[in-house]
Amino acid sequence: MVFDLLAPLYDLGVWLLTLFLGGEEGLREKVIAEVLPLEGKTVLEIFAGTATLSLMAAKRGARATSVDISRGMLKVACEKAFKSGAPVYPVRADAAALPFGSGSFDRVIASMGLHEAGPDAADGALKEAYRVLKKGGRLVIFDYSRAEGAARIIQEVFFAFAEGEHARGWMDTDIDGLLSGIGFKDFRRKFLFHRALQVLTVEKR
Repeated sequence: MVFDLLAPLYDLGVWLLTLFLGGEEGLREKVIAEVLPLEGKTVLEIFAGTATLSLMAAKRGARATSVDISRGMLKVACEKAFKSGAPVYPVRADAAALPFGSGSFDRVIASMGLHEAGPDAADGALKEAYRVLKKGGRLVIFDYSRAEGAARIIQEVFFAFAEGEHARGWMDTDIDGLLSGIGFKDFRRKFLFHRALQVLTVEKR
């Protein structure tokens, strides 16, 4: 699969792309801020890629599990976890069929993966996130939203060259309605870069 081939250069690509958005670390810290406190918490990252956010969570005291369907991405994630010594556990699985019991995690993070999944898979992944969260647990989504002003033009050009049909479909998804229908409550949202990106936090009550 394409992500297996991209895996060795994935982190470099993310670093280069996010230079235009103020840097990768700053963006990822905005996501981590929404899952704090992390000491002693169980964290699941779905669509984890090379598990950068899982590593950041583990360094703050969490027990982190990283799920991705790509063997190549998980291989890089394993190498990063080994080098850092952080307690991160990569698992190859479909985010829409997680191999964990109900109520297993305090936090679930979905960073820049739902827009790649397609409507049915995204719906399944969010339902699974709800299932594996403990009562009072928190889901944090970091992904695209529809930009405003000049940023909208830049976003559309970027999508034309770098994103596919699923990403364009994601932009038309009523994510709030979808999450509400699953049972999530307490919506909090932060927009970044003229609304081109969003950090959406919801809870399981």
